[in-house]
Amino acid sequence: MASSVSLVLVMKNERKNIERIFPTILSQEFDAPVEYIYVDSGSTDGTIEFMREQGVGAIVIPPEEFHHGRTRNLAARRAKNDVIVFLSGDAAPTGPRWLYNLVRHFDDPKVGAVYGRQIPPEGMGPMRRHALEHEYPPEGFVRDLAAAGSIHPGLFRFSNANSAVRRELWQRFPYNETVVLAEDQGMCRDVLMAGYRVVYDPEAAVVHGHERNLRGEFQFAFENGLSLTRMGILRNPAIGGEFGYGLRRVRDDVRHFISKGRYGCALQSLCVNAAKWIGVQLGKRGDELPRAWVRRISPKARP
Repeated sequence: MASSVSLVLVMKNERKNIERIFPTILSQEFDAPVEYIYVDSGSTDGTIEFMREQGVGAIVIPPEEFHHGRTRNLAARRAKNDVIVFLSGDAAPTGPRWLYNLVRHFDDPKVGAVYGRQIPPEGMGPMRRHALEHEYPPEGFVRDLAAAGSIHPGLFRFSNANSAVRRELWQRFPYNETVVLAEDQGMCRDVLMAGYRVVYDPEAAVVHGHERNLRGEFQFAFENGLSLTRMGILRNPAIGGEFGYGLRRVRDDVRHFISKGRYGCALQSLCVNAAKWIGVQLGKRGDELPRAWVRRISPKARP
């Protein structure tokens, strides 16, 4: 495997996490060249100083300038190597073969992007734990539109918290800078539509995940609905199956908790899924709603 790597870290106040994680990154069993690109959006906890001690200087931006897509594009423009790897500052690789497992698939010239498993951290609640286990299963798979029976939004699920993309494809399909989030799903869509494959490799695993309360689930769903609509993934007659996908998620969540005798969690999952459904439906129409409403739901959502 000859793919050289540019590893991008985007952080703010991650000193506690990166002190624990960076030694594992440095000790990866990986023979090709690796360059480290680090963008910091206003750390005050010593993150910048720690990374400088590791020989990695920071590209510093003001906190108010941080944007999921724009900031990663800023970092990616500095990349010189064949493959760009994106890793969240609090995502901890589970072993020394993480990077190899993530990048090995690029030996196949038809593979355009890869993402890895995200294992829930210890102490995570049952709702988010089950959601992460559903989205990042222990079995790998390959997405290829030529082999897909139909095009639906689930085909474009992707996460740049633990991912890799060919630099030449990022140059063709940079992250969308008009959306609140889900810019990684937009890039995945573009790569697939260009005829490349997208691989999910559970052996390229990290420990990563965040809790969300009911309000957080609603807001995240709203921002997703708004962003995916702006990118033409939702409310697109050529991309169907949204309702069926959502209904299957509700069914699977309820069955999962009932099978474990956790009836309270089954009821809670219905409430969470209802909040998410309402959030997505409002988000899909976010550019038609009064701006005051949109700002109240999501201060990050801009016209």
